[in-house]
Amino acid sequence: LYKSAAVTSRQEIDDALSGNLCRCTGYRPIIDAARTMANHADNDDWLRQPHGKDHPPADRIEKLHAIKSDAPLSIEHGERTFHAPKTSAQFVSVLAKYPEATILAGGTDVGLWVTKQHRELQHVLYTGEVDELVMIRETKSHIEIGAAVSLTDAVSIIVNRFPDLEEMFLRFASPPIRNAATLGGNVANGSPIGDSMPALMVMNSTLVLRSVEGQRELSLDEFYKDYMVNDLRPGEFVESLRIPLPADGVQLKSYKISKRFDQDISAVCGAYRLQLDAGKVQAIDIAYGGMAATIKRAVACEEAMAGKAWNEATLQAGMAALAEDFTPIGDMRATADYRLRVAQNLLRRLYLETTGSVTESVYSYGRTA
Repeated sequence: LYKSAAVTSRQEIDDALSGNLCRCTGYRPIIDAARTMANHADNDDWLRQPHGKDHPPADRIEKLHAIKSDAPLSIEHGERTFHAPKTSAQFVSVLAKYPEATILAGGTDVGLWVTKQHRELQHVLYTGEVDELVMIRETKSHIEIGAAVSLTDAVSIIVNRFPDLEEMFLRFASPPIRNAATLGGNVANGSPIGDSMPALMVMNSTLVLRSVEGQRELSLDEFYKDYMVNDLRPGEFVESLRIPLPADGVQLKSYKISKRFDQDISAVCGAYRLQLDAGKVQAIDIAYGGMAATIKRAVACEEAMAGKAWNEATLQAGMAALAEDFTPIGDMRATADYRLRVAQNLLRRLYLETTGSVTESVYSYGRTA
């Protein structure tokens, strides 16, 4: 932590340690120790200096770049293969040859298939060496994020444009996992409790899909068909994600509910895109995770509120309509009744925040500076 930057607040310590706290020792002693160590951090440590040509890391970085091969990597071991292409064209070619291949990005999910479920992967196709898949491009109309861009880098640019999403993304895994995992992998995997997809869905994001037949663009809310089933065709993969930039006056919120504040799987995650005009709901988009077999839009709820005055009566109509949109299941994280009640209460929270009735950040609950 102190090799990276100067630390000034409890929140920065909490965020950095969110994936490294020991429940046996207890959170408070570790956090207190981290705060004490801040007084002993060396501001002249070379690791904290810019990586310019006059600084020690520069020559080491240049040597590492010099030995990096520009050739694609292919390894065969019996009937198993591993491929790390360098271009999208090479990636398409390999996937056409092995359409059943497991596409590997950060490995934060696929790795567990091997270590926990003991799956044997016959053909593995790695995304991380393809330049086109690690690009981030901004235009006047949208942000385009390559499928192999890390969550850390993707979140940075998304939060810069959509600052109200910062709290939700701070609770998305831990810094080590965000550094390895990719936004494209989270979306393509399609877990019904994935934290990024509700927000991306209400932002009307689209996926750029590619195969030997070319590219096609598909809206995110059309991508998910059933539990862990998506609209990818054989030999097709997610190349990038396009997020439209917001119009003036649009309010975007996303809330995550889980048993623990940090480092926990969602019971419910809700996202809301609201545009008001003279006190009326000009447009509203709502999506939830943890409420169905897929991330899903709350269409009946949206219709119950669209065009109405943004008041308690409209809120109540929207909350009631959520029971038409969802029939959640109960599991180890939450009962069905709890999930529906939470989804309704998160809609109320949206109402309270957008009417100025609540101003305190959820991140400040129980935390000290």
